[in-house]
Amino acid sequence: MKPARIVFPGFWFGKSDLKEAENLARRGVGGFCLYGGTAQQTLDFTHRMQDVSVYDKLLFCADVNENLNEIITDAPVLPTNAQIAQQRNPQDAAYRKGNVLARMARACGMDWVLNPVLDLGYSSPAFSDDPMTVTHLVGDFMAGLSNGGALNCVKYFPGVSGVLKTLPQLEDAEFVPYKHTFRRADSIMLSDMIFPNIDNDNQAMLSDKMIKGLLKKRLNYKGCVMSFPLWKGRLRYEEASAIKMLHCGVENILAPQNAGAVIDAIEREVNRGLLTDELFHTISNHEMFTSKINMGPQPDSIEKAFKLVDLYKATK
Repeated sequence: MKPARIVFPGFWFGKSDLKEAENLARRGVGGFCLYGGTAQQTLDFTHRMQDVSVYDKLLFCADVNENLNEIITDAPVLPTNAQIAQQRNPQDAAYRKGNVLARMARACGMDWVLNPVLDLGYSSPAFSDDPMTVTHLVGDFMAGLSNGGALNCVKYFPGVSGVLKTLPQLEDAEFVPYKHTFRRADSIMLSDMIFPNIDNDNQAMLSDKMIKGLLKKRLNYKGCVMSFPLWKGRLRYEEASAIKMLHCGVENILAPQNAGAVIDAIEREVNRGLLTDELFHTISNHEMFTSKINMGPQPDSIEKAFKLVDLYKATK
C-alpha cells in the first residue's frame, strides 16, 4: 500500500513542472487536480500521467463551482445554478447541466467532478436559499453527473452560509441537502472556514468535532471525505495540517502547495504504524470509484462533448 495514494497534487498548466508531476505519479499518488489548461492539454496530461503511474487507473479531478471553464480555458459556458432555478423546468435543467458537465469533463480526461455546491444563498454558485429546493435540484444534477459517467463531490460541508449559525439552526437548514444526498454522494469536501458554534479553534477540515463527531457520528456519513484544496486553504503549516486532517477522518488530501513534502510527512506517519485505516479506506474507495467509472459510458470526443452545450441552451 502506497501512502502517496492519499494525495491528489494540483497541476497548473503553464506553471507546474511536468517532470515533477511524472515523479509524483511514479511515487503513487491517487491522481491529480487540474487547473488552467485547454481541453487538449488536459487530455494529453491525463494520458501521460496514466502511462507513468504505478496504478492501472488514476483519478483526475475537476475542481469546479459552476462551470468547467473555471479550469478548462476553452470550455463553453453552461447556465449558472441561479439561472437554472429560474427556468420553467428547473429539475430537468439541473439534470441536463450535470450530464453535459460530466461529459465535457470526461472528454478532457477527468472522471471526478468536485461538484455540486450545496450552500444556501442567492449568490453563485448556490441553487437557492431554500433547503428543499437545493435538495431537489442537487439531486437531479448529481443524477446527470452519474449518467454522464463522472464521480461527484458535495461541498463545502457544513455549508458556508451557516458559518455563524448554531447547530440546531444548521440542522434545520444547511444540513438538509447533505442528509438527502449522502446516499448518492461519491465524496464530500470540507470547508476551510471556522464554524465557531461547533469548533471555535479549528477550520472545518481540521476539526475532529466537525468530522468525526458531527459528520460521521451524528449525521452518519459513511463515504469518502476530501480536504478543501490546500493551496487555497490558508494553512500555516501544510504538512502538519495534512497529518492532522487524516487523523480527524479526512481520507484524501487535495492540491497541497508542496505535494512531495506532504507525502514525506504521511510516509513518516505510516512508518510509525499510524494512518493504516485511513490508507485502507482510501484504497478501497479508489478501487470502488474505478469500477464505477469503468461501468459507465465511454467518453465523448472533445468536439462532440463541447457541442452538447449548444444543444443544452437551445432546449432550455
